[in-house]
Amino acid sequence: MKRISTYFVLVATLLLMHMEGARSMINVVPRPNYVKETSGVFTFRQGMQVYSPGHSGAAALLERKLSTAAGIRLRHGTNKQSAITMEIDTSAIQSPEGYQLSVTPHHILLQASTETGLYYGVQTLLQLLPPQIESPCYTKARWQAPCVQIKDAPAFRYRGIMLDVCRHFLPAERIKKILDVMAMYKMNRFHWHLTDDQGWRIQIKRYPKLTQIGSTRIGDDGKPYGGYYTQDQIREIVKYAAARHITVIPEIEMPGHALAALSAYPQYSNTGGPFKPRTVWGVEENVYNPANDSVYTFLSNILDEVCTLFPSQYIHIGGDECPKNRWKESPQCQLLMKKEGLKNEEELQSYFVKRMEKIVAKKGRKIIGWDEILEGGIAPSATIMSWRGEQGGIDAANAGHDVIMTPGSVLYLDHYQGSPLCEPVKIGGLTTLQQMYAYNPIPKAISPAMKHHVLGLQGNLWSEYLYTPDEFEYQLFPRALAVAETGWTQPENKNTDDFIRRMDDQQIRLDEHHIHYYIPMPEGNLNYMEFTDSLRLPFTTNRPVRVVYTLDGTTPTGESKTYTTPILITKTTTLKLRTILPQGKMSAVRTIHLTKTSSMQGIATLPNTQAGIRLRYTGQGYYTRTSQLTTVKQWKDTIVSNPNQFFNLVPTYTDGKSYPGEPRGAAILTGYLHITDPGEYRLHSNADVLWINGKKLIDNEGQIKKFVRTDIAVPFTNGYYPVKMIILNNILGGVPASWADFHITLAKWDTTNEDQELKIGPVVYK
Repeated sequence: MKRISTYFVLVATLLLMHMEGARSMINVVPRPNYVKETSGVFTFRQGMQVYSPGHSGAAALLERKLSTAAGIRLRHGTNKQSAITMEIDTSAIQSPEGYQLSVTPHHILLQASTETGLYYGVQTLLQLLPPQIESPCYTKARWQAPCVQIKDAPAFRYRGIMLDVCRHFLPAERIKKILDVMAMYKMNRFHWHLTDDQGWRIQIKRYPKLTQIGSTRIGDDGKPYGGYYTQDQIREIVKYAAARHITVIPEIEMPGHALAALSAYPQYSNTGGPFKPRTVWGVEENVYNPANDSVYTFLSNILDEVCTLFPSQYIHIGGDECPKNRWKESPQCQLLMKKEGLKNEEELQSYFVKRMEKIVAKKGRKIIGWDEILEGGIAPSATIMSWRGEQGGIDAANAGHDVIMTPGSVLYLDHYQGSPLCEPVKIGGLTTLQQMYAYNPIPKAISPAMKHHVLGLQGNLWSEYLYTPDEFEYQLFPRALAVAETGWTQPENKNTDDFIRRMDDQQIRLDEHHIHYYIPMPEGNLNYMEFTDSLRLPFTTNRPVRVVYTLDGTTPTGESKTYTTPILITKTTTLKLRTILPQGKMSAVRTIHLTKTSSMQGIATLPNTQAGIRLRYTGQGYYTRTSQLTTVKQWKDTIVSNPNQFFNLVPTYTDGKSYPGEPRGAAILTGYLHITDPGEYRLHSNADVLWINGKKLIDNEGQIKKFVRTDIAVPFTNGYYPVKMIILNNILGGVPASWADFHITLAKWDTTNEDQELKIGPVVYK
């Protein structure tokens, strides 16, 4: 990842803001495709007339915003001599979403070929006003818009966001809040991921057990976790979205990611169950049985109700990550394959998808599927959503199928936005705002004659590690704005530096909507460091923002010292840093614990050692804290070559067979870490607790083992160091402990190389 020297960023930002401020008053996102700024401003005043034949929803939006935030009430005009004119003109504007906006000192003229175009034109006009126009209450500001000529239309007709509400539920009111912001940025598709292994979130009246059983799983804490949307709530959200020119596309997963449904109706699986909604993340082995005709009747009946709720042209049927093991083991599936001449289970999935395509077509709709539905042969009218990179989209478009680009590497909103050491736990990956903005949805490998099959792009937000509604917003914004501009603005009109400049204005608008958006953090170095002499700690940010810090453990404020050069540390210190935006809003606090000490001293020689580690373990009991191990009455002892072998000796989570509480046991491992090259090391361990030389260096209790961020820098001399670590075989945050790697890893460390590769440390026993 490209990093920015904060000192130079601060200087450059001030210069850039000065130049841009003199050059442009336009902060609109997405950037209009043609803008000509002229002299003067249009001032909104009380009682101004707006002429809009038919009193369009676009005019109502402008009236409502001005009345609420500015206290300015517009009157309905009767002719084009009104101060503000909105009209439909199909002769001048071809795009159904395009518009033309003219702002002069005395008149605003907005033209479009459809109501949608007028609505988007008003959204642009609102962004020409101070950001406080989005305020939910009266506020004082200069209610002026710069004079401009704008001709605008979208680059792509599909500009979407996907929300996964299955892993973690999002209340209906929070969905409406997100729809409000999507509308501000001219996004027009809301892909609603409503069913998965971990939860069924849509009421189906014909099959009440889908929500009675399938909507609720047992959480890590042993308590029920769930939620679903009633059909009345869904109708309300669909109507709410439509008023904002957003189409809601439902996703009903099939044939895989179906465990919540199969928990309610296990007869539609290959094995007959019983099942429970999946507690952990990952891919589930139990899927729909494609050789059972009643499965298609079941799904068709579900889709009957889905189609009455969602007027969308498309129904998303999933199709991703469908393991084939149950089909390979099923005589019924193998007989069907032989009967239909299907060569493999991939073709069996294609058979399933094509059959579902016909069912959906009879209901007057079309299907969208993830790119796995290409395997075994694509259904004739299917639209492909390409997530495993771009190749699926390339292949589908070149074959004449419509595609929506959503490659995980750049358009997955659940990825980290900055350094994992500074952010809440995520599934992995790193996609900055700039990286998402730079994406071009039309790969060069698509034939020029087939580029029209790329309908657009979509940002996907999976919710495995989003435990609160605020975390949904934190992951969505501001990166959703990059998706919006990429979908609307032609590539030649995009400019990364200008987009970043406009974030200062847009973040205030997000504040007015009470959006909990990501703010860049001070990056670099570890959160725990021991040192022998002194340290100089450099920090960076992935966007130009001011960094403030304290050295006495107090929380930094806007009055705290500003970071400009690497910070000198000469004694044990609690360093706290955060960033501050131009409007004064501050990031979360990053705390770094710095301990001055002497180098750790090892045992010079240790004869008769062997590679491996001593394991004391129990396969009984379910433990969430190491303090609970005092209750263990009987331990077993053995030698293992590596700590992960502990999980071969105790009950662990097994896909399709195990549920919370069934993983059992705990381990205490002891041995010696052998250091042959003295110096400062970065030490990493996923263990619940790790001691070296009797000193607790790492404490991960209560954290998801797979994603800990407690690495510590420690000075070592040559020698052997007694090691002790505790592993609790449990499930936290939807991740079984057995999915993590418990090797001790380390690498030589200094304050400028936090991205170095960690290697397994040699551990021996005597």
